[in-house]
Amino acid sequence: MRSILISFIIITLAFFMACSSDSPSPEEGRQKEEDVSYESSAKYNLNIVYFVPTDISERNEWHRRLSEILLHGQSFILKHMNEYGFGNMTVNMFVDKTLGRVKITKISGEHATSYYPYEGGGVKMIEEIESYFNSHPSERNSDHTLVLIPVKNPDPDKRDIPYYGYGRYCFALDYDDMDIAYLKDEDERGQKATTYIGGLLHELGHALNLPHNKQTVSDDNNPNKGTALMGSGNYTYGKYPTYLTKASCAILNNCQVVSDSESIVFYQGASLEVEGIQSRYEGGDLVVSGSIETNTPVSHVNFYNDPATDNADYDAVSWCVEVINNAFEVRMPVNDLFLKGNTPYVLRQRFLHENGEISTFSYAYEFIDNELFIEFGDKDYLDRSQWAVIDFSSEEQNEKAAYVLDGDKQTFWHSRWSTNVASYPHYLSIDMGQIQSLNGFTFVQRDGMRKVKDIEIFISSDSQTWESKGNFVLKNINTAHHVVLEEACSCRYFKVVAKSAFDQEQFAAMAEIMCF
Repeated sequence: MRSILISFIIITLAFFMACSSDSPSPEEGRQKEEDVSYESSAKYNLNIVYFVPTDISERNEWHRRLSEILLHGQSFILKHMNEYGFGNMTVNMFVDKTLGRVKITKISGEHATSYYPYEGGGVKMIEEIESYFNSHPSERNSDHTLVLIPVKNPDPDKRDIPYYGYGRYCFALDYDDMDIAYLKDEDERGQKATTYIGGLLHELGHALNLPHNKQTVSDDNNPNKGTALMGSGNYTYGKYPTYLTKASCAILNNCQVVSDSESIVFYQGASLEVEGIQSRYEGGDLVVSGSIETNTPVSHVNFYNDPATDNADYDAVSWCVEVINNAFEVRMPVNDLFLKGNTPYVLRQRFLHENGEISTFSYAYEFIDNELFIEFGDKDYLDRSQWAVIDFSSEEQNEKAAYVLDGDKQTFWHSRWSTNVASYPHYLSIDMGQIQSLNGFTFVQRDGMRKVKDIEIFISSDSQTWESKGNFVLKNINTAHHVVLEEACSCRYFKVVAKSAFDQEQFAAMAEIMCF
């Protein structure tokens, strides 16, 4: 009797535990794999991972819901690729078209959700996912991976998981009500569906090589365009007009899991130099033109006009043009920029190589009282063949002061850092060989760390007595930018005194110094 009673209690407890569980059964909503036939004609396909920590189960009907979301996103990309003339292209996935299911690889995490926080959790997941792929090589179908993590509550204050792009990985969440059926609903459930479905596709964009970019003013007012997905489109997707910019589609055109090329070896590096860059303000347009030299063909070049008033790039308004015979020209109406007034801008120029690589160059311009001031473009530079660095504060053995005059942007002067570390201020003195008339100076910062911020420029006729021509703030960019003097001057010698760095460290570096 006692054993029967104990058995009854155990069975009853098990029944109530099962009934009271807030998680669905592990296979609920998932089609049996033996009944599914996934197919794709593409060479490369997106890896889609459902990563389940130990303290949570798959969400209700997760496979159906996520398949429908991904197919919806696939159609969204296809529509815009066709509209811009790139052809019948979209992100490739393994799909059972009859059942409407996408192949999703479920991977059980080794730890509880708290082990994978927003900060740093993505790297931990990648380690486990890469280990799984190494053990199951047939499950890895490309270099691009979408990771979905189940949560009980999607609200930011109720969960702490990765939700971002990280290289060619991206992370998003899954919860019970994330369903395209709710996209147009006006209630809270519908707004959350828009936010998190749009968010999933926004983060997927990052995994497919897409940077942030915002719509132009014209497209913002166009009912057939609206909000760019890679801007704030995660808050409008499926509910209000949302679209992919041409710049985004041009990148997808060369993406491994979108391109229809069978012969290209993707992401194997590329080098590119801008041979000439010209800029002007003409007929209300910022016009930029130039030519390139590259070892890997380039299809398009994108221009991202990013207000330099914050550290984010969500508000970077983009344009895209073809590169023809290694030359390009773009006309960007300034009235299509949202911010003018007194706003500094960084113009990021991204060259899209056919193998998926992207070469990026940054320039600067600004609006002052709504008037455009262009700070980049080739100048009539003075001949530097007889110039010499005659004095400097310090240098590294293989990063010499003389490198600022060698015409090679890849070499640079660096203040001493290996021993007896030198601190600000740093300086260089240059002899131009003869008296020259100067209108200004051009600086090319090191492409990487240690960019100089604040400088003072001095001139001299004898290298003994020096006259200050003023204090200036350089640009935190990797291309030539100019310092224009208030008045032209004549001198043989000039000295550049570096007073601070953008990274607030004690080191200084500079690739090239020129005069015009």
